[in-house]
This record gives sequence, structure tokens and C-alpha cells, in this order.
Amino acid sequence: MDLKRTEAKVTIAKFIELAYSKDKGLTAKIMAKKGNAKLTVDQNGNATLSGSAGILTFSGTPVLEKVGAKIKRVSVNFNNKDGMKVGYTATFDLEFIKLSVSGDFDLEKLITSCSGLLCQAARALKGRHHAYDMELQRIMGH
Repeated sequence: MDLKRTEAKVTIAKFIELAYSKDKGLTAKIMAKKGNAKLTVDQNGNATLSGSAGILTFSGTPVLEKVGAKIKRVSVNFNNKDGMKVGYTATFDLEFIKLSVSGDFDLEKLITSCSGLLCQAARALKGRHHAYDMELQRIMGH
């Protein structure tokens, strides 16, 4: 199955959400600090979010399992120029091709879009809701 650009952008948002769910404080510091940050995920789901504020490792497996394409590696470079507006360039190394996407997003909107316990419980019961994925597309620069 092919990975579409829109799906790739939503996948980036989901990786950030996973990092945030593991360590809210460190993820927010890394992403909100002016300058560059990097997210890498290998085919086994080993994920690292790093920047001048620190390094966070977490499992990206839950996101990789939801993607319909065989991903060998994901590499995302973030550039925070003004606090909450974060630009990104990402490369998805798939089984046979590479897909690159870029855009920008409002970090605060992404973090607050649906991180409460009630929202997490609803997603666990019904899986990722289509409307929520649409919201992530909008935030990530559909």
C-alpha cells in the first residue's frame, strides 16, 4: 500500500503525540525551544526525539502498526522559529521509494487537540476517529 502525503503528515503528528504521552515536559521543551529538533524512527519502532533541550526515546510501534505501508525509517527535521510555529521536513524511507513532505504547524494546537484522558479513552474504545485524523491533517498543513 502506498503512503500518501496527507497520511505522512498525520503520521508525524501521531509520533509527536506518542512522545508527548511518554514525557509531556521534555517533549514540550524539545519542540518549543527555538532552533532545530529531530525525530527518527526505525523499522522496529525505536523512536528518538532530540533537540538542544534534551533527548527522548520511546516506542513508535503503535503508529507504525497503523500505517498501511512498510516503513524502513522516518526522519523529521523540525525548525522552531517563533515559539509555537514549527516548520518540518520529513523523509519516509518506504520499501521501494522515499517520500518527502514538508509544512508547518502550531505546536500548541497539536498538543491540546486531544490529549485529555476522556479523549484517550474514547479513541481506545473506537480506534482513531476519522474526525480526529481530519483535525490532525488540518493542523499539519493538509
